[in-house]
Amino acid sequence: MKLLILVLFTSFFHSTLFAQALTIENISTDIVQGLNTRIKGKNKTIIQNIYTQTGNQPLWIGKNNERKTAALIQALNDPLFNYKNKSFDQSSISRLFYMLDNGEVSTAKKATIYARLDLILTSSMVRLVRFIVQSDVDWNLVKEKMFALEESNDIKAKWEMTPKSFPNQNALISAIANDEIYPYLTSLLPMEKRYRKLIELLKNYRVMSKFPKIPYSNKVLKLGDSASRIKEIKKRLQISGDYPKDKKINSTFDKLLEHAVITYQKRYLLKVTGQIDKTTTYYLNQPASSNIQAIITNLDKTKLYPKSFENEYVEVNIPDFNLRYYVNGEMVQKMGLVVGRLDRPTPLFSDKIEYIVLNPTWTIPDNLIKRDLIHVLRENPKYLEENNIHVFRGKKEIQITQEMLDPYEKNTKHVPYRFVQFPGETNALGRVKFMFPNKYAVYLHDTDNKSLLSRRYKVYSSGCMRVEKPFDLLNTLLRHARGNYSDEKIAQILESNKPTTIRLKESIPVHILYFTVYEEDGLAYFKNDIYLYDTIIEESVEGNKKSTFTIPKKRMISVKKQGTKPLAN
Repeated sequence: MKLLILVLFTSFFHSTLFAQALTIENISTDIVQGLNTRIKGKNKTIIQNIYTQTGNQPLWIGKNNERKTAALIQALNDPLFNYKNKSFDQSSISRLFYMLDNGEVSTAKKATIYARLDLILTSSMVRLVRFIVQSDVDWNLVKEKMFALEESNDIKAKWEMTPKSFPNQNALISAIANDEIYPYLTSLLPMEKRYRKLIELLKNYRVMSKFPKIPYSNKVLKLGDSASRIKEIKKRLQISGDYPKDKKINSTFDKLLEHAVITYQKRYLLKVTGQIDKTTTYYLNQPASSNIQAIITNLDKTKLYPKSFENEYVEVNIPDFNLRYYVNGEMVQKMGLVVGRLDRPTPLFSDKIEYIVLNPTWTIPDNLIKRDLIHVLRENPKYLEENNIHVFRGKKEIQITQEMLDPYEKNTKHVPYRFVQFPGETNALGRVKFMFPNKYAVYLHDTDNKSLLSRRYKVYSSGCMRVEKPFDLLNTLLRHARGNYSDEKIAQILESNKPTTIRLKESIPVHILYFTVYEEDGLAYFKNDIYLYDTIIEESVEGNKKSTFTIPKKRMISVKKQGTKPLAN
């Protein structure tokens, strides 16, 4: 299609456009008429405004406009902008070029056809701009489905998404008038660095050969083994780039294959063994179309964010279970995270870390008192004492009884008592928490249960994010602290066991994101859609909209098996 349009377009412009009794005025008159009769939909006002601002003159036809029209046609076919291969009326554009080039239009109708072509090209430009900025996802429907999860499954799914409005029209008009189509469209790309990497991944997976089917077996293949299916495994891993493409394929499980399997298992967050079991075979047998869809959905998600984040910020990627610290576009720190359970997902939003607390106390939120603590105390009346939790009414510490709590377990009223876990080695927040005050009462913090960080799916909290290396993060943030905090001073504070607040001279942005696909160190990583947000987005896309969302009965892991402690932040 792209080649056909360009050939017709070139031929068209090498003919004499106004050889017949045509004038710009005639075409402009037909453009005005077409704006009222042919243009419909949400882009009508924008298209009308573009022509009003340019005196209703043709914008694309004529020898002087040849270059920018070629640029627009190329952009409509460029996956950098149109990664879903949307039509944007390219067949109509091609047909009109063909009709004009082959003399199929009478002299009396040429002004009308030129006007129609110009309008369609402008409409295609506007539609492409809207797609680059917003995609074709109904983001309001996504929000409605996430909100409905609380009523249907008691899941408070929170994602602070603000879909972008159509960009400044004056900039668009200027780009058309000044033949700056590509620079203008490129300026609109969201999260540009991440976006471009995803586009390259998409290109690679779209041209990959069909993956060979690997037979399932109860026998686990490991280094030194020989089997006929090893050939298929090597072919499969060659296609995805994990196994060297210049190596001969044989049926021996060699060191190269072991390394390739380890790389593949890391990319898909599988248990890293270097061996081929049924789980790894299952993933290897997933078609490339699954990867392509995942990449496209993650490209859609970039539309919710700016072109780039700040010069220095913390990024938390929930499905990846990792925190990354960036300075001037470079990652300077990376560490693992425990995030919210499947039924208590970590909210997605942006904020700023304002201060740090050493030896923190933990005031148990009202929802956890009702959902967990009251039941726990019924099972174990000594739980508060065993976990250094004190109860207050106002400022006065009191002794609580089960009878005092029972009325609130199923009640919407706020529990009138504060449950505070004092500092110590058993404190749920560990020894340090990083505060960005927010309405969800979630934050980054240390943990008293380090073992959870070694799990494959680190979904064990009630929304907060437990940091693998909290003191590494602390040392990085201390560069922005008000006052000097040496290692000795930090050690003294920790030994005192007294809550101590360290305020920052400048707040550090933190972005809590949900990207299941990304490129890092030259490798493509694909993570599980743990909260099913990707699925919700995919079912809210133009042409694939489903009005409601139902959580499948069988999920990645069981919600019931997540809790290792009776009460967790």
